[in-house]
Amino acid sequence: MNRDAMKRTRHDAAGVVGAEVLPFVVLVFIGGTLVFAQAWAALDAKIAAVAGAREAARTFVEHRGPRVGDAAEGAIAAGMQAMSGYRLSGEASVRPIGTARLRRCDRVTFEATREVPRLALLGGRWSPVTVGARASEIVDPFRHGLRGRAPCAQ
Repeated sequence: MNRDAMKRTRHDAAGVVGAEVLPFVVLVFIGGTLVFAQAWAALDAKIAAVAGAREAARTFVEHRGPRVGDAAEGAIAAGMQAMSGYRLSGEASVRPIGTARLRRCDRVTFEATREVPRLALLGGRWSPVTVGARASEIVDPFRHGLRGRAPCAQ
């Protein structure tokens, strides 16, 4: 084989590798985009859950009146409203952790959870990811409207 024939052979086969790799690069790009979108959705849900838990705890300890039931209902409603402001799809819930008492110096903890739908490919049904957050507040020892003394303020 002469030199001109060898040059032509090398030149003709030069673009074959690029054509074979191109579909792989496209699949990697699409897969990376889907993973990024899923991570972003989970981050949005986490931010909404943090806001919901924080708002519920704050609303509970600032509730006007001595009734724990009213304070808990108001706290749950405030937490759900804070999470709904993010306009995310999926189920959401806010609930107190442990015993929620409206007494001076008592610590109250609320947990907010939010479901993030997974990106399903090819019609697959995957269970959603649940993201949660907790927030804790202390009932003000000097607040008006509560009976008893504040053990933490003596």
